[in-house]
Parts: sequence; C-alpha cells; structure tokens
Amino acid sequence: MSTKRKPTTLTYADKLEAIEAVKNGLKRKEVAAQFGIHESTLSIIIKKEAEILKKQESGESLQCKRQKIAEFPNLEQCLFTWFKQCRNENISVSGPILKEKAEEFANSLKIKNFKASNGWLQNFKKRHDLAFNKICGESASVSKSSQEWKSELHNVVNDYDPNDVFNADETGLFFKCLPDKTLTFKNEKCHGGKHSKERLTILFCANSTGTEKLKPLIIGKSKKPRCFAGLKSLPMDYEANKKAWMTADLFKKWLINIDKQMVTSNRKIILFIDNCTAHGDIPPLKAVKVQFLPPNTTSQLQPLDQGIIKKFKTLYRKEVVRKMIADMEQNTISSINVLQAMRMADKAWRNVTPLAVKNCFRTCGFSSEPQEIIEEEDNNVPEEWSKHMSGSNITFEDFVTCDDDVATAGTLTEGEILESVNNCIESDKDDDFNDEPQTSSTSVSTNEAKKALTTVRSFIEQCSNIKDNVFSSLFVIENQIDLETVNFLKRKKITDFFK
Repeated sequence: MSTKRKPTTLTYADKLEAIEAVKNGLKRKEVAAQFGIHESTLSIIIKKEAEILKKQESGESLQCKRQKIAEFPNLEQCLFTWFKQCRNENISVSGPILKEKAEEFANSLKIKNFKASNGWLQNFKKRHDLAFNKICGESASVSKSSQEWKSELHNVVNDYDPNDVFNADETGLFFKCLPDKTLTFKNEKCHGGKHSKERLTILFCANSTGTEKLKPLIIGKSKKPRCFAGLKSLPMDYEANKKAWMTADLFKKWLINIDKQMVTSNRKIILFIDNCTAHGDIPPLKAVKVQFLPPNTTSQLQPLDQGIIKKFKTLYRKEVVRKMIADMEQNTISSINVLQAMRMADKAWRNVTPLAVKNCFRTCGFSSEPQEIIEEEDNNVPEEWSKHMSGSNITFEDFVTCDDDVATAGTLTEGEILESVNNCIESDKDDDFNDEPQTSSTSVSTNEAKKALTTVRSFIEQCSNIKDNVFSSLFVIENQIDLETVNFLKRKKITDFFK
C-alpha cells in the first residue's frame, strides 16, 4: 500500500526561486522535484508571478507560506510605514509602543472595534516577519574618517571589475526655475510650501569607468501628469508621491529592478550609497552588493556629489536657457512641464561624459591613477546667457546651484502617513500645472514620422564633419518607424482598406 504524499507548502521566497529556476532554463519537472511539489502546483505559482513580485516590492515578508490578510488593512499599512521609518532612523520600537501607536492610528482612522491585544501584536509580527531584538552598541553612530575609508576602499572593490563598481544618489531639481526666479528659489529646502510643486527628485547611478550610466528615476508629485497623456514610452523612469521624495519603498523597488537587470546580464556589481533614511530597507539581492558610505562623509566620498550631479545640472540649465530664448524669439510664454523637463534632463544626463564620471570616482579614492584633464566647455557660461542676461545681477553659477539644498527624502508625519494610505495623493489631476493651459502630446502617424525623419536627415547631410554615430542613430530611428508601420498594418482588418 502506497503512502500518501505529504503536501509541501513553499514560502513566497521559495516560489520566487522556483520561478527564477524555470526562467534560467531548467525543466519544470526538474524544478518541481527540487522543491518537492507537483508540476501543476509549479504552473500555478508561475501564473502568480506578478502577484508575488508585487508583494516583494511592497516590502512585505517573503518568509511566510500563506498571505495573512489583516482585519484592518489601512491601519496595518499606516503602522508598518511608521515602524519602518523608526527602524531606518535607528529608533528602538518595543511591543508596548507599537500597540499604543496602533491605538492612535485606529482612532485617527475612526476604527471603533479595534483592540491592540497581545494576540494582535503577535499576529502583526508574524505577518511582517518582525522580531523585537535589542539594538546592540551604537553601530549607527560609528564613523570612519575619509582617509581611513579611502585606505580600505581598495580591499572592498578588489573583487570587482571597475565596470561593475557603481554609485547611486538622489538630487532635487527645481525643474521649472527660470533665471528671473533664481533668487526666489536659492537655498530653498523645499520640505513643503509653494515651491514644492516646482520640484522633482532624480536618482542617478553610474559606474566608476563612466561607461555605464543607468536610466535615471524621476520622482514627481503627480502620478499621471496631463503631459503624459497618450505616451507609452518615456526617456526616464517615473514614480510619484505627495512629497516628490525618494522613499524606502521606491528605493527598494528600484534596487530589485537593477538586481533583475544584472541577473539577466549574468553580472555581479557593488553599489555604493549613502545613509539616507530612504536607503534603510535593503531587500535580499542576488547580483547587487550594497555598500554604505560612512555617515556624514558623502560630500567627500560620494562620486556623484564630487561633480557628476553638478555637471548634469549645468547641462540642464543650459537647455532651460536655450528654451527660454527660443520662446522669447517666438513671442510665447516660457514654461516647463514634467515631460519637457524629463526630455531636457535625459539629454543633459547623456551628455555627462565618461571622463567626467571617471575623474569624480578617482577623487573619491576608487582609483589610484592620476586624473585626466577634461578639455570641454560644459562648465563655461553659455553664450546665450552672456548675451541675454548680461545686465542681470544673477550669475549662471547661481542659476545652476539654486536647488543644491533641496530635500530628496525625509520622515513623513503621522498625518502624512494617514493621508497617503487614504489615497489622497494628487494623482489623477495634473495639480503641478494649474497655472498652465492643459497640454498633451500630439498624436503622430507613421507617415508623419517618416517625413520628419527625412527632414532631419536632409539637415544632417547639409552639415559638415558629421560623425558616423549620427547616421547610425538615424538608421535605428528609421528601423523603429518601419517596425511600428508593420505592427500597425497587422492590427488593421482587410475591410479597413475599403472604407
């Protein structure tokens, strides 16, 4: 008589491993046997991949085997957000404190039948895989000097190719700031208030050789800006929250995506980041090793702070000046929306040279080679500025650095936590631009795109000393238009041609 097989229940972490094994080419039968489950069970797990990934990105524990749904999900989310903020700032939270805070959130949410009992606390800990352990020592306050760090840095990166050594950092950007508004914005911390609608946060990441600058992440206030209407692809990634801040959840989601890219490329990288409050919740990663820089030393040890971000802002402000002058010549009011800012930011980031990036990493001790001299005009005052702003008491340097002190992350108040959980984010309206007319991108047909490309090609052919990569770019664009034309024809029915 055969014994009945005992059913195996996998944790969410195990399910992700099983999905990854199938993606890597293993047969489903082999993967099912490895994890002790039926093939049919594996098929169900694979179908639920998106649901499991969403759970991972939200910061929920992956060690549980079944999803434990809280009786009061809004309360649960508020409390867990508050708890994560406390832990990111090394604030000790005990069980009684957590119970008291839960009662406060329950009152704010007008939940009448909630009781923060010991049983509730135990279930809350299980749902989020929490353990109240004593914080030993003062590890968060221990800091190394810049010289000590630089002397140890070689051993830290020794096992990595220079192309696999990365640094990531955020910066604030007053994207709508025109030269005549520079003195208004200067030294604005922008935690809130009237200028908070004028700013974005941008996350940059580059490697130590300058050969790889990852696609930046822009964080705005509006989830669906009107200017994005009809668009399916953007030059930069975009997220939104009420503060336009980097948050622990957004950074975690970004890290997971980078890890997936590196796994796909079969690479192992090391990523240096600062101790920003949004960087405190690091998920399990397979291909990315996260290394924190010593506290309070990022102005000296973080490559992006050594000139890379300033180079980007210099190039971005040049684009703003050019747009302003073009608007003046066309006798139109100069204004900038998120999409225009994103396009200019994309151009500026692509124009930051590998040599500039490489030199900033060298300055921070990532290489012992001598710095190379940069012979470029990017740091010079643009000719357009000298011509049109010569009589102004504002310098181009003031314009470039007007948002150096803008906050990119912070701690939400309890009221802001409640507001975010209650979905009060300004997401469905383009509140950032209430003072501007409603605009959206014009729909362009493939025939119009071909004509425009022909015009651009004719212009390029009339110019002197054009590099071959320009023609290569035109070729890539032309192929993309041809591909869209074929896809468009596939979607049409034969009867459409007789209308």
